[in-house]
Amino acid sequence: LIDTPGHIDFTVEVERAVRVLDGAVLIVDAVAGAQAQTETVWRQARRHGVPAVAFVNKMDREGADWESAASSLATRLQLRPLRLQLPLYEPAGTADGAQHFVGAVDLVSGVAMRWRPRGAQLGTGSRSEVCDLELTAAAAAACEAVSSAGLPLLQAEGEAAVCEAAEEARAALVEEVAELDPDGEVADLFLAEEAVPAATLAAAIRQLALCSAAVPTLCGASLRGVGVEPLLDAVAAYLPSAEERPAPLLSPAGGGGGEGGGGGGGG
Repeated sequence: LIDTPGHIDFTVEVERAVRVLDGAVLIVDAVAGAQAQTETVWRQARRHGVPAVAFVNKMDREGADWESAASSLATRLQLRPLRLQLPLYEPAGTADGAQHFVGAVDLVSGVAMRWRPRGAQLGTGSRSEVCDLELTAAAAAACEAVSSAGLPLLQAEGEAAVCEAAEEARAALVEEVAELDPDGEVADLFLAEEAVPAATLAAAIRQLALCSAAVPTLCGASLRGVGVEPLLDAVAAYLPSAEERPAPLLSPAGGGGGEGGGGGGGG
């Protein structure tokens, strides 16, 4: 695992690291989005053909905007972000009606995850499944299912809204994958208006990531430990292993030295 600094003063060091990576994690601020130096690092990764996943971090900050940050990857870096998650929010309990970031829905598997704080210490949240899209295909059914579990009606309605929004986001993800791979199985299922299994969708996303046709994009708040496990799962699921990547080539003798060795994921 190589953690490369993003500051412009370390451009040369990043170049040396990127050329030996198997895959990269592109980290973007949820408030600021992709910045000028992000473009520089991304060009370096593209030059060496490094597949990547993106992580929109600091979703718990005031002014965080998931859609804007993900869109900045397309506008500034000219890449195709595949939004694999839908952020989850809960009321903060303040007079202004503010909400705070608590987790995300995995649009591939259809499982929503919340991180509950176990104490005052940062990064000690616990993850729990709260919604299965296959069991709550309609908002009314979701409301009824959650209500039957003994939850307050307001919370049940909230869960129903989350499921409905997640279904719409998953449909958009399936359509985008089908557009990027028109000859694939996902496209066939989409055109036939049939359900796309999670395993089929994940396999198609992996192929798009490996050929750099798209960048799987997730969200979280790493300082609080929110969304870190799904990011690591995405690295394992969508980025290549060392055996799937060509070995870095040494420079010819007298060519100014060379870089060799293997690498892991970098951000």
